[in-house]
Amino acid sequence: MSIAAISKPKLLCMSQSAAMFGGFLLLLCEIRFEHRAVLIDDWRPWIPIVFCATMLVLIPLAGLLWHRGGKKFLIVAYALTMCLGLLGLVFHSEGHLLQRLEEMFVVWTSSPQTGASVKVLAPPLLAPCAFLGLGSIGILFCMQS
Repeated sequence: MSIAAISKPKLLCMSQSAAMFGGFLLLLCEIRFEHRAVLIDDWRPWIPIVFCATMLVLIPLAGLLWHRGGKKFLIVAYALTMCLGLLGLVFHSEGHLLQRLEEMFVVWTSSPQTGASVKVLAPPLLAPCAFLGLGSIGILFCMQS
């Protein structure tokens, strides 16, 4: 089947699904690499890895069942993605969200030399916000089509 034979709405839906699939695939690869040292010590680093892998299965399946509930299912899945981002923010702040935000503010408002000397031994605070972004983009895609 040629691309020209696919209707524009269907092509848009397929393109959006492919973009979201790619986003979750790249995020899965990055998280698996960045969590490599903590995977043996704790169960929490596995949460985003398993979630991303699950989304790689769910996105194509929901695309195939788009008009039979797949769209609604994906909206729920993307809302859960955003919830996972918030949960990750809590885990990455290690219970000290305001202190960690203050550390970031100090780095952003200081010179590069001073900012480079700030030592942070906690996980990257805003990394889980990638899930907030992916989830919100996914919901917007679903609402558009």
